Amino acid sequence: MAKKSRNDSPVLDWGLGLSFLLIAAFAVSAAVRVGPQAVVKPKQPIRIQLWNGSGRSGLAAELASYLRDGGFDVLEVANADRSDYRATLVVNRREYPEPARVVAEYLGTSHVIQQAGSQEMIDVTVIVGRDARRWTQPP
Repeated sequence: MAKKSRNDSPVLDWGLGLSFLLIAAFAVSAAVRVGPQAVVKPKQPIRIQLWNGSGRSGLAAELASYLRDGGFDVLEVANADRSDYRATLVVNRREYPEPARVVAEYLGTSHVIQQAGSQEMIDVTVIVGRDARRWTQPP
């Protein structure tokens, strides 16, 4: 009696293919649920003040959710001094550059300035520009 080869069993092939697809779908689903992660885990939480300078209502609140998903502490969301910022700006409020660097890397921006302030509770101010749409959901 001759043995059946694997090619003679399409049910087995379909079953293996379906199993592979289910495992791949589960892996993708788990990766999506994890969400964004900060590029570098800071030693202490980075406290962020978020100002909307984009001209689009609610954009700063959407970006606040994105930052919180990354492990940052967003302490304040408010309007900026004006609403025509083209690019999102990261303002370092500390003497050392680490907090602003981590936030800028997370947001994928190179627009960082140093402006040490007197506010003890804030490490970084993020002024949301029109380019912030790439981090938020479409309206």
